[in-house]
Amino acid sequence: MKILLIEDNALLAKSIIRGLKQEKILTEHFIRGDDGERFLKNHHKEIDLVILDLMLPGKSGEEICRSARAENIDIPILMLTAKSDLEDKVRGLEIGADDYLTKPFEFEELLARIKALTRRSKKTFENEIKDITKSVKIDLSKRVILKNGREVPVSPKEFSVLETLLKYKGKALSRNEIFNEINDFADTPWSNSIDVYIKNLRKKLFYDEDDPIKTIRGFGYRLD
Repeated sequence: MKILLIEDNALLAKSIIRGLKQEKILTEHFIRGDDGERFLKNHHKEIDLVILDLMLPGKSGEEICRSARAENIDIPILMLTAKSDLEDKVRGLEIGADDYLTKPFEFEELLARIKALTRRSKKTFENEIKDITKSVKIDLSKRVILKNGREVPVSPKEFSVLETLLKYKGKALSRNEIFNEINDFADTPWSNSIDVYIKNLRKKLFYDEDDPIKTIRGFGYRLD
């Protein structure tokens, strides 16, 4: 496994790299956001996961994450930040991050998040393309979503949410049921995360047609 770490706190970065080395995980580290982004764009096919600090010199983590998703770089992104407000967590997911870890944290928690994200992103699927609507299709093998034949940039977690709704098509799923389907034991649920993923999918996919994702008030969602 190879991880890209973009973190300007030298002591924290050194600690993370040392811990990952003990786990036999290779790490590419950059202090500046612009340098890290350049490496990400040129070598993203060699990387399994990005650990991305929110506040960086050169270019912010938010800008890097947003740009990566716009260019269809769909590897998992774990955002690190000193901010713990719910608003910041929601914003991180809205721009395409897959998970969010607040400083300070224990290395064991970081490692568990890494394993959970990479396990989900590498899962193999049957080679099928299925219709969501007339204009939206999901390719379970390539893990991409198409709108009018063109690939739409979505995060791995957003893909997993739509995949889960398709798997149980016609059945109402609670937010916790969806969360448990798309996450591993390492993740801690928080109430807004599924709502954010759904909001992102609606904005990216169903802005010009009837929304097939139905909200079950006070419970969860259903794909019709």
